[in-house]
Amino acid sequence: MQRLWIEINFKNLDRNFYLIKRLIKKKVKILAVIKQNAYGHGLVPIAQRLVQRGVDFLSVGNIEEAYLLEKAKISIPILVLTSLFPCEIKEIVNLKNTRPTVMDLDSVSRLDKEAKRRKRIIPVHVKVDTGMGRLGIVYKKAKDFILKIRKYKNIFLEGIYTHFPSADTDVKFTQFQIEIFNQLINSLKKEGIEFKYIHCANSIGIIKYPHAHFNLVRAGLILYGVNPSPGKIKIKDIYPVLSLKSRIVFTKELEKDWGISYNRTFITKRKTKIGVIACGYADGYPWSLSNKAKVIIKNHFYPLRGRVCMDYIMVEITKDIPVKEEVILIGKSKSKMISCEDLASWAQTIPYEILTRLSLKIPRFYKE
Repeated sequence: MQRLWIEINFKNLDRNFYLIKRLIKKKVKILAVIKQNAYGHGLVPIAQRLVQRGVDFLSVGNIEEAYLLEKAKISIPILVLTSLFPCEIKEIVNLKNTRPTVMDLDSVSRLDKEAKRRKRIIPVHVKVDTGMGRLGIVYKKAKDFILKIRKYKNIFLEGIYTHFPSADTDVKFTQFQIEIFNQLINSLKKEGIEFKYIHCANSIGIIKYPHAHFNLVRAGLILYGVNPSPGKIKIKDIYPVLSLKSRIVFTKELEKDWGISYNRTFITKRKTKIGVIACGYADGYPWSLSNKAKVIIKNHFYPLRGRVCMDYIMVEITKDIPVKEEVILIGKSKSKMISCEDLASWAQTIPYEILTRLSLKIPRFYKE
């Protein structure tokens, strides 16, 4: 019997994928962002399901993830979203369907040299920094950079992209990014450089900026049925894919004035029955949920009491709840629901962190 597990609902993943297809034009393709173990949902199973449903492109956070996908015989294009270390050049050239992101000439030169040695043409995507201030070539230098790349015979300029840092909160700046990105693309066209794939719309961009869809969109959190910016944008008809469930492993009744968990941050005000649940911060359940979160048991909410421990949390329960009873930490019962967004709000963080912190040791079960 499992004490802690994750359920992945493939039908809800399908629904979200088809919603994205309805939001974009027919000629626009979908790149599914499945980095960091598909946001905690399981890299290979999610990739396989999306390929079955007709996704056009996948993207991952590092070469290791790309290798796992190719080993699983995923045959559609895979984009690695990070920069390359010199020691990774040979490895990425060996991968059949994987495209690197390039943002410096040293990497381009090394890629070209290795590709020439292997008698291959390597498709690459150029990342342009239009205001994220993270990875990518700064947009003012991007044109010269790309013109230099064109000279390498074993490099194919397949794609170009940028990233929005504030699509949910700063429309003016996001519009500025779209405008300068467009200007760059048009300027390169005049030089005879056109890209097969142009992309900048993330999950929020798909919803709020249809004029920035270009011919490829990068679907991340909305693919998994989670609002990337709850309270700031509204998204209809998305369905959570992931549920986190556990069980009561021990119960007992405590007297009045009894402290619960470390530092006794909760003191009972009366005789109180406590259920100990097999989930803690080592599993990715945030410590900051201490005394704030609630769980669902038998279609009722029950409050978390005291601090989150490494392996356990404690909730105040009623007398009819036994050991082994199922507990929903993220998910839905008959009429109650705790969403990933709820946990993020209680923990004062973002939904991305809730999902991606869930431990890899938690077993995932996939169902229709």
